[in-house]
Amino acid sequence: LHLLSRRQRQMCIRDRFSGDMKRTFTYLLLLVLLVCGKQAYNLLISNESIRSNPTGALSDIADEVIAIPLQDSGTHSIREAKYIRQEGDNLFLISNETLYRFNRKGEFICRITHPDDIRVAGYVVNPANQQLIVLGNTDDIFYYSFNGDLLTRKKLKCDLPENRHMLSISMHNNRIFTTEECVHGDTAGQTATIEKQIVEYDSSFHKLQSHTIRPVDLERSACPIGCLAPEVAVELESGTVYAYAPSYQPGNLLRDTLYIKQKRQSQTLENLAGKNTLPLLPIRMGSRFWVSTYYNAEDESRNYTFCYDTEKEECWQVKEGLKDNFYQTGNVRRMDPIDPYCHSYCFSKSGEDLRNTFPAQAQGESLVLFIVKLKG
Repeated sequence: LHLLSRRQRQMCIRDRFSGDMKRTFTYLLLLVLLVCGKQAYNLLISNESIRSNPTGALSDIADEVIAIPLQDSGTHSIREAKYIRQEGDNLFLISNETLYRFNRKGEFICRITHPDDIRVAGYVVNPANQQLIVLGNTDDIFYYSFNGDLLTRKKLKCDLPENRHMLSISMHNNRIFTTEECVHGDTAGQTATIEKQIVEYDSSFHKLQSHTIRPVDLERSACPIGCLAPEVAVELESGTVYAYAPSYQPGNLLRDTLYIKQKRQSQTLENLAGKNTLPLLPIRMGSRFWVSTYYNAEDESRNYTFCYDTEKEECWQVKEGLKDNFYQTGNVRRMDPIDPYCHSYCFSKSGEDLRNTFPAQAQGESLVLFIVKLKG
């Protein structure tokens, strides 16, 4: 009995060891399959049969391009234009840190701000109150009428004690959304951390809530999409707010775009970066076209325009910009959205680029704005 029980014990140990080996082998096999599956998936989305065009024209992505020659009032010559916004028949823009109002024909209406009072860093149009909410100086918020009357001025007060720096501003659903950089902890020591957030305010700039911005995990190493200041964008269909910053690796944009598209089939946009956060994406998601652009006048070797057509499964990866085949003004090297929904974009031209179509403007330093309405 003693020998039998000993033999039985040996068999039990042997069986237990054999079972452990089988389980270990099964776990290892599953791990290998998962790794191989992930690699196969990455290979699949990076080599999916998407037509990629190294050149392209505005007609590839746009239904219409509207040219607006800006009137030179004599005292307010507009030689550059940033942050172009439309509201009804009004066209607003920033030039030399000053906010101006034109109509849709390009006729000069008025100068909203004066450089002696404020250096405009950003603004939003509040159509409900016919107001312009303008950022400038240090924590100063200015409210102007469309006629340039200063209505009120206040200090931006944050509920939290961290040091904050506002990076961009936009308006959606009668709410103000900003991207902000927050410094937590001791800035003099080694414990300080920097966090980027999207902060929501009401139209009177009372803080409502904030969300941490986190770059979406693209499941590849070294994908720096959070190096530049993020901007607020809104997915039109769902109304979800997210952050956008162009990628420093445009060669991976097609792969990253297809990956994000695949993830969106199983996850909502706000959950792409994890719970209680909002995602930072390397693309702006329009109703049909997803666009990413980068422009640096000092280092043109890094410039690019990327457009992905979600309907026809086609993309354009253009280094010199899309060709303007509506007004024959050459390549469009810089193109910015004029609304957070990324349905329309804008670019400007001056000088020699206008010689063929706008000879009167080409002779001076007058600027022509072009509103690009993307296809459906």
